[in-house]
Parts: sequence; structure tokens; C-alpha cells
Amino acid sequence: MTAGYYLSTGKEKIGPLSEKAITDGVRKGKISLFDMILNNQTGEWMMLIQHPDFSDLEAPSEDSGSESSEYENHVAVGLISSDLSDETQAGAFVTPDNFPILTPVYWYEKSRSSHPLKYLDVLAMVHEHKLSEQSLIAKNPNGPWQKLIDWEEFSPKSLEEYKQVSGDELPDVKIRRKSPRFNCGKVFVALSSKGKGFQFFCPDISKTGMALIVRTAKCDLNEPIMVKFSDKLADSKFDVKGVIVSVRKVRLPGSTEIYIRYGLRFTHVSEAGRKFIEALPGA
Repeated sequence: MTAGYYLSTGKEKIGPLSEKAITDGVRKGKISLFDMILNNQTGEWMMLIQHPDFSDLEAPSEDSGSESSEYENHVAVGLISSDLSDETQAGAFVTPDNFPILTPVYWYEKSRSSHPLKYLDVLAMVHEHKLSEQSLIAKNPNGPWQKLIDWEEFSPKSLEEYKQVSGDELPDVKIRRKSPRFNCGKVFVALSSKGKGFQFFCPDISKTGMALIVRTAKCDLNEPIMVKFSDKLADSKFDVKGVIVSVRKVRLPGSTEIYIRYGLRFTHVSEAGRKFIEALPGA
């Protein structure tokens, strides 16, 4: 069974854990029916006994013993391997000798496979633009390698779950585009929903979106805009239409000025726009 439950020990949040691991933990007295568990359906914390998946569990008998105080130092959520079997995870509650099973999972960047990275290290590198959604990473220095966006641990859903169950302060990470980004480096023109035209610099583009860099604010979050792959409006035709899905301040290399970077998600791409993107180097 897929591990997907998160518990609160009172001091830390632990998980993801399988249903069998939690059930065995209750029967062995290592987990209390009054411990808090995250309901993945509602996003709310509730007592284990109130969770629909565990409402029929019964507390262990007094002679089964309880040693929960010896098991408080669990590894934080997000650092436990999701590849563990149900039996292995359940065994992690039995004796301290089994704790090495819950060792932190380290990540490796393919270009620097000798440098192990913690989960938060990877997120920080994405935030600092040292890694992108397309960077190849793995849980082992020898691979197998996958694009960062293809690892479930770095999906928007997993990041949101991590925020809910962890006390760690996450950097501002917006992982949105699954399509590879290609260098662009051109100036284009856009038209906002308010009817105002403006030029912008495009550092990168993909088949599903692009980045817009301007000196001053031009549009709002969730605002629809149209873009022409030219530096001027020669006619009323546009190459792509989209919605602004991110806004942040950036400093370009070699400059001390602060610019605004918009992230545009395409909602419509014309045939001319598609051909332009496919003609970019590396596309």
C-alpha cells in the first residue's frame, strides 16, 4: 500500500507512513488513538480515532506495554523514503535498532553527484535559480536520474503537504512548468487586459509558458495578456494568449537594478507562435 499518512508526535511531524505501519503502531502501543493525523481529503488535523480510515481501531491492552517516549526523535516529514515496504515501515516502530531505516534521504545533482543535498537544500537552489524544473537529480549518486519536476516529492501538491505538516520554513518555490525551457533572450511586445501595450525581455520560453521581465509593474496576478513575438505591434494578430501565474522581483546578472519577472502560462498558442517556439535553439 502506498505510504501517505502524516502524524504529529507533539514535537515533530512524521511521515509519510502506510496504513499498516500506523495500525501496527497502535496495536504495539507506539501510537496513540489520540495522536493527531492529517486528513488528506480535507487538509485538516484530527485525532487518529476520528479519521475514517482508523475509526475502528481499538487501544492496546495494558499488558502490551507502551514505549512511545523512546520513539520521539523521528525524522521530519519529507525526508523518509517512500520506497519502504509496509513491513519495513511497521518494523520501524518496534525497536531503536530499526531506526536506521528512517535515515534522511539525500538528493544528488547530476553535474555534482559527489555533493549530497537535503530536501530543503534542493528547494533553496530552485529558489536561487541554481536548479530548475528540468535539472536532473536522483536519490543516489549513481542515478537513476530524473528531471526535478518528475519527482513526486517536488510536485506542487507534495510541497503544499510539506508546508502543512512541517515546521520548516520553506523558501519561495514555484515549480510550474513541466515542459523544457529554452533560452530566448529577445524583446517582445504584450497587451494587457486593460488595453495597455508594453515591451518586455523574455529570458526563457517553453511550449506551455514564458517569462516576462520589465522595469516597472505592468499587469496583475491572474490577469490575461496577449503576446506578439516581435518588438512592435505591426498588426492586431498575436502569437500567444495566457494568464499571469507568478510575480516576483529579480536582479539581473551584472546589474544592481531591481526588475519585475512575470510568469505567463499559455492558454492559446497560434500556429505562427508554435512554429516560432519550435524554431528556438534546443527546442
